[in-house]
Amino acid sequence: MPTDREVFIIHRIPGRVRIGVGALRRDPARAEQIAEMARECPSVVDARVSPWAACLVVEHEPDAPIGAVLDELARIPELACCGGSSIDDLAPPCAAPAEPPSPGRTARLVRDAAVRLNAASQVIPPPQVDLTILVPCVLVGSGLLQALMRRAPDAPHWITLIKYGVDAFVLLNHDRLQSLLASPGAPEGGETGR
Repeated sequence: MPTDREVFIIHRIPGRVRIGVGALRRDPARAEQIAEMARECPSVVDARVSPWAACLVVEHEPDAPIGAVLDELARIPELACCGGSSIDDLAPPCAAPAEPPSPGRTARLVRDAAVRLNAASQVIPPPQVDLTILVPCVLVGSGLLQALMRRAPDAPHWITLIKYGVDAFVLLNHDRLQSLLASPGAPEGGETGR
């Protein structure tokens, strides 16, 4: 939770709003009192609080304007800045993505996260552990285990796990495989070393 903003809307849909409230984390005993006070608001149907996540979930009448609901919640001291604020003022404190969501963007973000995680794993002993090899091996191993045992109904099919494992290995180790194939002594042009 950002320290520069005390109250902000995390998420909202018609009839429900999740509000980030820093004060909830500081005082878990007060958190339930805040939820109880929110339940007393005329347009609020129910309110739940999570001190650990520092958020308040308010279910309200679907036809009640969100501005009116926020004005009602503003009578709670910890939520006072909700009153009279525009929805834009209470927007989540994160910036919009630089580019629109797409499969390519998602793939780049996953790859970048894997590279950062792999770099972090090099700091933790033993440094020989390489996640670009370990993760695909775990996927293939899980697939083989699924093939040997009866698979659980909610588990991915064993062929899918093995395919993802092999694909992940090739994708994550592309440069290594290219250098291995380009090394002297490797068969060229489809010739076999018979």
